[in-house]
Formats: sequence, C-alpha cells, structure tokens
Amino acid sequence: MAQIKLYGTAKKMERREIKEAASFFCDHLMERLSKNVLVKVRLRKNFFKNTKCFGMATWTDIDVKNHNHREFEIEIEADLGPIYLLRTLAHELVHVKQYARKELVDMCSGNYQMWNRVMYNENIVGYRNLPWEKEASGREKELYRLWREHQSKL
Repeated sequence: MAQIKLYGTAKKMERREIKEAASFFCDHLMERLSKNVLVKVRLRKNFFKNTKCFGMATWTDIDVKNHNHREFEIEIEADLGPIYLLRTLAHELVHVKQYARKELVDMCSGNYQMWNRVMYNENIVGYRNLPWEKEASGREKELYRLWREHQSKL
C-alpha cells in the first residue's frame, strides 16, 4: 500500500474518503510497486484559477539521471465536487504510475516528455493527443467505477 499524505480540505468530501480512494487507486495501478511510493496530495483553493487545470502530478525526489522516482506530489482544486475530485485524483495517480514505472519521463527541457522511449512535444502534438493523457483519461473513469463498486460492498 502506498504511503498517502493529505494536506488541505475539500468543501464537499471527507479527508478519510479521499485518502482511502488514493490508496485504492494506487493499489490498482501499481500493485507491488505501490508499497515503495509516497504521494503527497495537496487540496488547494483557487488551483484552477491560478493554473487553468484541475490537477497536476509531479515527482519530488531528485533522481533526474535514472528517473527512479518514488516520491510524488499531486495538487488538486479543493472546490471540486466529490465525483470530479476523485476522478481528478485517479487521473493524476495514473501519471504517478507512469512516472514510477518510467513509462513517462520528464525531459526537464521545455515541453518535451518521453513516453515509452518516444519523444513528444506538447506544443506540436497537442494536450489531448498525448498518449499519457489518453491513458490517464481512460483509466480515471475505470478507477472511479471500481471505487464506487468497492464502496457499495462495504
């Protein structure tokens, strides 16, 4: 199970449910790798207003050479409703999985990223056409559905 640290509060959700959902998503996405991962989730007011995005995932440990990242931070707009907050959390945790497994490598130079050893530039390809965003968008729906099924059985 991943180590999840939650900072901030959401208007319409309990912190406990957010933390439980994050652990559930990590376990489904990363299985064995999950136990070696630390994820700090920060719920921020006005995050969307300041960044024009609902969530963002970044690695926070320093291993630029080998890209063996195990510490991450996710920032999410605190004022989202429960469904969108959990779907955004799931989406960003897909990116955590991508970084942890080296599927997605931030080249730390402009808008260049490497996905499965192929270089992409967001300015050329476009956000919605980036393969890691396509995966995250698809998996967020699946993860949210699994979470709801899990909750209904409790």
